[in-house]
Amino acid sequence: MNSMLNDTPVRVLIIEDDPALREPLVSFLILEGMQAQGVGSLAAADHAIQAQELDVLLLDLGLPDGNGLTWLSNTADLSDKGVIITSARSDALSRVSGIRAGADMYLVKPVLPEEIASLIHNLMKRLRVQKSQAWVLDTKSWQLQAPDGKKLKLTHSEHALVQTLAKASGRVVTKETLAIGLGHVPEIYDYRRLEVIIRRLRNKVRETLGVTLPLETAHRMGYSFTADIRVGRVG
Repeated sequence: MNSMLNDTPVRVLIIEDDPALREPLVSFLILEGMQAQGVGSLAAADHAIQAQELDVLLLDLGLPDGNGLTWLSNTADLSDKGVIITSARSDALSRVSGIRAGADMYLVKPVLPEEIASLIHNLMKRLRVQKSQAWVLDTKSWQLQAPDGKKLKLTHSEHALVQTLAKASGRVVTKETLAIGLGHVPEIYDYRRLEVIIRRLRNKVRETLGVTLPLETAHRMGYSFTADIRVGRVG
């Protein structure tokens, strides 16, 4: 199996507290051509996610410092990553809860390493197609990347605006919520300033990227970013 998609090795983090399960799986995935590493706690997983770019998380649920499902539900910036739960919990409620929390797959242990590798490969095919069709907001460099790869540097206000919209991609964000995202108090904010920011951003995207910003106005309510957008590092 070729685990080099688009000439980039798949980057996998295994979150499993049992070394007897974690280490052999890390070794197997490395032999399959992936960049795999393992951690034994949720705290270590948080550190790994902040320190580097990852593609897929293999998540156990019973971890020494917390519940994997709760962590998955509460952890931000996982929208661009694949999540596969591997757990001994085989009841229907756990499986449904895992998918609702954001997992792409729920596997009941024991699972063969060959099966995990095949599932990662198939998951990454789908994820990378989705990523290639999505807008990307880089919250570190304040850049917005269009689906065709062109990038635009944002101002502080533009970045705060797009970041707030990205959290509710496809849904209407009220003007009051956008004001808060911009760091203002809604009750005293002059919403004409919001309209100016949005008008300038639309023009900037059109002139610099040559495309129309997929930002729709919901009359008397707010605005909606209608295309797929994820938070991550631009290519």
